[in-house]
Amino acid sequence: MSTQKKKIAIIGAGPVGCAFAVHLVKAGHDVTIVGRGQRLATLQTNGGVLTKKSEKATEISKTPVVAVASLDTAQPWDLILLTITERTFDEKLLATLKACPKSIEILFMFNTFASLDKYFDALGKERCIMGFPAIMAFLFDGVLVHQFVNFAQITIVSSVEWRSIFSSAGIKCVHEPDMQSWLRTHAAFVVGFMSSTIAAAKRKSGVTWEEAKLNAAVVKEGMALVQKLGNHIIPRYVYFLAVAAPTFVLAGIFWLVTKVPRIRDNPQALLHWQSEVLGLVESIIAAAPSEDDVRLIRQLQAKYT
Repeated sequence: MSTQKKKIAIIGAGPVGCAFAVHLVKAGHDVTIVGRGQRLATLQTNGGVLTKKSEKATEISKTPVVAVASLDTAQPWDLILLTITERTFDEKLLATLKACPKSIEILFMFNTFASLDKYFDALGKERCIMGFPAIMAFLFDGVLVHQFVNFAQITIVSSVEWRSIFSSAGIKCVHEPDMQSWLRTHAAFVVGFMSSTIAAAKRKSGVTWEEAKLNAAVVKEGMALVQKLGNHIIPRYVYFLAVAAPTFVLAGIFWLVTKVPRIRDNPQALLHWQSEVLGLVESIIAAAPSEDDVRLIRQLQAKYT
């Protein structure tokens, strides 16, 4: 199945969407990127995705990819891959997806703490696939530098078939049937990590111990909410790190990693992560049964509003 040529639409012309496009095109699949604004114009001018191995590399290669401004709902897509953020998933996009034939599968690749039922109910559970991309991807003057993670946390997806297809395209991928638990666990963890990284990027030095402690406590509060909502903490190592271990252990990790220049100087931290953290925080608060469940998360929200 994984060797068959697939017709894939990728909604999102940012670094992640372009990285998927590059790998899938090279594997022989028919890929169209749906984008907007300057990024769409750049892809169309270049006739595809420009890539290089590192920020300082001078050799640039091109992967030809069709880039368009809107999704053609009449096309027989095998997959519509969403590499946008949850905050940009609006009613217009939902209406577009509803207009597509129900035989087309839709893969959501974004952070969310919300109940996945809202997507299942709107589009049909049988066609919705959930996943998450483990990737470091950046754009430098319109040129993509990326690397899919091949160890520890790697790309996951709820479909066995698409796990095989992505793996065959050089995107190491595993199957995860309980994506609701995984996504909630991940969202609860990354709000603390990303918030620490944003603070460090603004200061151009590591976070303070007080900031690290608050972000670690926010993570623990989020994990408690995950369990209260009836989900599991997965992967299991996150349970030991963010639930079983004392708060100072996680705080120490945040304090240390933000002193690493590669982490602190991540160009995405100031460009995009603040809005993503705010979106995740809003998603967590909306899912909470009571205000007592998100007292510390509210404090974090206040830093970004």
